[in-house]
Amino acid sequence: MQHILNAPGRLTDRGRRFLATRARTVPFPAQDNPDDTEVIARLAPFPEVDATMTLARLRQAQDRYGGLVYPTSAWSFQEEIRFQPWPYYAESVDHGPLAEFIDHEVAHPYSVMLRSDGAVVYRFAIDVAVFADADALIEADALYWECESWIPVVEPKVGQSAAGVREAASQLSLIREGSGNTEWWWESDGFRVHLWRSFSELFQQERQAKRGLWARDEAGLRAAHRFLSGNNLR
Repeated sequence: MQHILNAPGRLTDRGRRFLATRARTVPFPAQDNPDDTEVIARLAPFPEVDATMTLARLRQAQDRYGGLVYPTSAWSFQEEIRFQPWPYYAESVDHGPLAEFIDHEVAHPYSVMLRSDGAVVYRFAIDVAVFADADALIEADALYWECESWIPVVEPKVGQSAAGVREAASQLSLIREGSGNTEWWWESDGFRVHLWRSFSELFQQERQAKRGLWARDEAGLRAAHRFLSGNNLR
């Protein structure tokens, strides 16, 4: 499998532009990379997991994402992150074996792991599957990046009430690329709504939820204010 910077595959045009603008690669540590036999042995304590399929997905992840580096303004990180798929296979009560995936500096989430089916899992006190796959995480980072050049309508901050946002935003078009299990993006009439519940799920604290709203231009700004007023979200 080719590296994502050389063969973006199913990434949207937005995702491709983001990587072309922000991303680079650093050497991925092939030395001491456990061979297939050792990886299979590490998976032996998980008889419910298809070890052959998990091994294949790990090697695909290493080929596609290994050494990818870029700065992200995603609310979960806001730093430079480095993709380093590695067969650590920590045990999760809810998710089975987890491989190491993203190296980062901020304290939370404590770890960003890769589940045997390719889902991206954040770890802290509990384990939360945030995205269905790594491409979805990259697409979310691309949405944050694009919003940096848009007009902020609702300034996101921790503790901001998210009540009613998802119900109201369900009237809009869901941006499936970049949305996951705990983070969602919607767009309509030149404005974009984001609901972020990753840390509220990870820390089991509702006050950690955040919402954001951006407009592409003045017309989108007027539409955004109509959306807020019409749904009592001011």
